[in-house]
Amino acid sequence: MRISAGLLSFALLMWVEAASAQQTYSLSVSRHRAVPALSDGEVKRILADASRMLRKNSRHDGDDDVACNVTFTLKGSVGTFASPSSPVVDRDNIDAVHRVDANVAGVDFHVKVVKEINFCRPDLPAEPFVGCSFSPPDFRSMILVHPKLHKDAQGRILSRYPDHLLWAHEFGHLTGLGHRDDDQLALMTRCPLNTQFFNVSDARVRVNSQECRRLLAGPGVRPPDPVGGNPACRSPR
Repeated sequence: MRISAGLLSFALLMWVEAASAQQTYSLSVSRHRAVPALSDGEVKRILADASRMLRKNSRHDGDDDVACNVTFTLKGSVGTFASPSSPVVDRDNIDAVHRVDANVAGVDFHVKVVKEINFCRPDLPAEPFVGCSFSPPDFRSMILVHPKLHKDAQGRILSRYPDHLLWAHEFGHLTGLGHRDDDQLALMTRCPLNTQFFNVSDARVRVNSQECRRLLAGPGVRPPDPVGGNPACRSPR
């Protein structure tokens, strides 16, 4: 009985630790010069929305769903880069894009904004991505599609997209988190964010205690193992 009580106390302690700890991460942001302008204010709004979504206190009773006290801040101003010459990321130029801003000091990770991402990792299918994260020892890099250039399945530009969820989701990959299929409302869902979260409030986006501990620990671990094909993804009600 004492052992059971001790384990329960330890579990509660870990849950409280994950929910109450705090961490702030700074990042640099650059866009390819061939994509639309992206102001500091636009980036700061995305980061503020991502931070509020993670820190929110409105959670579902009975679920392993915690408020995760992580904050993102922009260091400096949004920059531009010209090499590689194409704003479309593919197998031939992805390493060069990941290396952009790798020498910027005093930040925890780097964001590169492009037109399209058609390749991410050799062990993943060759298909369009909205984000691609990589975290080897020498740099911590996120490549993301420009907020104004997201497309639907028919190739039409979307008028809105939950970029704050995309940026937080890709940061999760930088911390070593993979996708999960048990909850389509999870931040780390494998289902497309544009269909999952257009009509869902941030209060319903779920982060469990294990994921929160990884988010608080920050980037710097190897990328998660690849996963299989998409599960049955439906828009949550």
